[in-house]
Amino acid sequence: MKNIKDFDLSGMIADELKTEEDIKEWLSLNLDEYLQDGNLNAFVRSLEYVVRAKDNISNISRKTGISRSNLYAIFNGEVTPQFDTVLKVLKELGYTLKVA
Repeated sequence: MKNIKDFDLSGMIADELKTEEDIKEWLSLNLDEYLQDGNLNAFVRSLEYVVRAKDNISNISRKTGISRSNLYAIFNGEVTPQFDTVLKVLKELGYTLKVA
């Protein structure tokens, strides 16, 4: 049996984000959860998993014009991102927000 210290939640999530459908479902579920509980940091953290599954933080930084240090601070919950920052990252990953 594995020790709790060996539990790798990030690895488990990354293993589940293999296809576009997986990623879209993941983002949709996390966005719905954010709309219910207001925990923006949790949604942003879910977005970080997508960044890492599709690309990397350095490339997203370069493509969006958002500094790498700012992205790390956002993903670590040290800074609350502005809405347009979240939209820039989503757009660069090829996603949009849709109101249903």
